[in-house]
Amino acid sequence: MPFADVSAASLTFRPDAPSMPVLDRLERDAGPLRLSLRLLGASHQAVVATPDGTLAETLAYRSELGPDLPEDFTQRVGAWRHRYSCKVERLTVPQLRERVRALRDRAVMRTGEPDLLVGLFGGDPDALTALEVTGTEPLSWRTVHTYPQYGEVVTTDSSVVPLV
Repeated sequence: MPFADVSAASLTFRPDAPSMPVLDRLERDAGPLRLSLRLLGASHQAVVATPDGTLAETLAYRSELGPDLPEDFTQRVGAWRHRYSCKVERLTVPQLRERVRALRDRAVMRTGEPDLLVGLFGGDPDALTALEVTGTEPLSWRTVHTYPQYGEVVTTDSSVVPLV
């Protein structure tokens, strides 16, 4: 079956999605928190284990659910707050290729403990999902999903912080 790209308008964000089949993962401890960034093909799932319970986010195409891609979302469990933001950009082909090339180059150049995971999909070398741990104090991460057939880049930024 040929690769079928989706667009940002087809994505669904869910804080309560069940665990999904994982192609690869990047895990990081940050004090009492444990982050699991999960590559689900062209989608991602982030799960944070806190002393008070689990926080999660899933961004994926789910045919059984309608599209839902909020710009901002906040949830909390016990003494912890999870913040999520999402931005959709429409780029020219050269701009998108430059963004993809920069992510791929950064992934190749990493040494030591990895903090960037990149998955390539389908027959288009510009179709990728990148998952990156961007900080541990506070715990934060970024994901980038590219949809070259539509010239779209979906970037999410998330964090888990203690309530004060």
